[in-house]
Amino acid sequence: MAFKYIVKTKRSGVGEKEAKFYAIPVRSGEISTRQLATEISDRCTLTETDVRATLIALVDVMEDYLHKGYSIRLDDLGRFTLSATSDGFESPEACTPKHVKAKKICFMADKRLKENLQFVNFERKK
Repeated sequence: MAFKYIVKTKRSGVGEKEAKFYAIPVRSGEISTRQLATEISDRCTLTETDVRATLIALVDVMEDYLHKGYSIRLDDLGRFTLSATSDGFESPEACTPKHVKAKKICFMADKRLKENLQFVNFERKK
């Protein structure tokens, strides 16, 4: 099955007069934890219930470590880190913990995973 896309016009910047055509991904759907667990259990000796429990526990443990400032590397998948930000201040002392906010969880794909992007097949959605 190919990765589907549509083509839409966009302007690339502020004040840009001429629009260009760009490929926009069309998602095939969403895969649930249950679906992942079923497929993983079909490929190994674990039961679907064991896999689901492991995935749920993985999320909980990852959250704990991210909140403590760790980055998490899952071999062959990638690295997860927590991004934080604050407003700008006139002095370093003014930037107190109450002004710092967790912004998002960042993911950087593993090298092998990124290298395999060359094998993605694309198909324009009709």
